[in-house]
Amino acid sequence: MSRIPVNGGIWPRELFWDYSVALYGRPGVEAACLELQQRHRIDVNLVLLCLWLGERGTALDGEALARLCHAADRWQLEVVRPLRTLRRRLKGRLADAEPNSVAGDWPGLAASVRERAIALEIDAEHLEQVHLGRVAAGLPATAASGPALAGANLRHYWRFDRRDQKALRTLLEQAFAQAGAADLDDGLRWLDGGQD
Repeated sequence: MSRIPVNGGIWPRELFWDYSVALYGRPGVEAACLELQQRHRIDVNLVLLCLWLGERGTALDGEALARLCHAADRWQLEVVRPLRTLRRRLKGRLADAEPNSVAGDWPGLAASVRERAIALEIDAEHLEQVHLGRVAAGLPATAASGPALAGANLRHYWRFDRRDQKALRTLLEQAFAQAGAADLDDGLRWLDGGQD
């Protein structure tokens, strides 16, 4: 999925990006991420980072989370979200193209513009993940890795609630495919008011 950016440079290798691409392609992960994103307007890259750090044995505390959020928030606000809005608008224009409109008269070209908007959005997400991966590289990996740690990281990132149980369970199941049901339950016990 790595591509050559517009400026002709090569994307740097980033383990977090590779992890995210692999996880996102697993059954139910894309739908779970989009559900959480739509419900809470959260940064899916940070959700994926919580899972990746849980696999690496890195526990997020308030200070580390603040650094990571600071690294991502402005980029999301100023670049990723506007590109996502543009992509969605173009999709709507193509679906409801009126006669004698740009999209109505030039549907193929309008679709091409939308495809380029999709590519730009993916590149912006990729660049954010490269940056997050570099920021996260300095965090210590001193905790026991697994779904419980990933769940604790997710809990520190956002105030998820019971409505999110199914989506979060899907993410943990796919991120920790070898984990047993009890370990996966431990990762989300905090949704029921238990400790993480």
